[in-house]
Amino acid sequence: MTAGGTVLPSLLAALDDEHRRRLTALTSPVRFGEGEVIFREGAPATRCWLLGSGSVVLTTHVPGRGAVALETLHGGDVLGWSWLGARPVWQFAAHAAAATEAAEIDITALERMAGAEPEFGYVVTRALSGLLIARLQSTRARLLDLYANRREM
Repeated sequence: MTAGGTVLPSLLAALDDEHRRRLTALTSPVRFGEGEVIFREGAPATRCWLLGSGSVVLTTHVPGRGAVALETLHGGDVLGWSWLGARPVWQFAAHAAAATEAAEIDITALERMAGAEPEFGYVVTRALSGLLIARLQSTRARLLDLYANRREM
């Protein structure tokens, strides 16, 4: 969905028009060039992105091996869940694997609006939770594939 130049993932289509309009008002369109670092592991997590197009690779540092790719995200995915943690620092690093367009959510403004208007906060939290659960289920499926293949070795 495009609203004012901002792309919202289709899974956020569950939001009614008013909540979608208000969430869109908290976003800014951004573009990342191929190879551009979006955030670094351990830095403060103050943003979240709704990917519209392109791809982003999440990596983590493994002692003795360096940066290891964990997952590649594409249009429709959410980049940046670490702000939800009690200690909001990036758990991974991210860089654009290809030119990427996204809607950047101002998390400070979102938290302020959700605190002042609990109904808005609840509805947006439910919608984002759906995206997070889909991501966890995808990770689970990949792990099942990984360990199923190990047994055959």
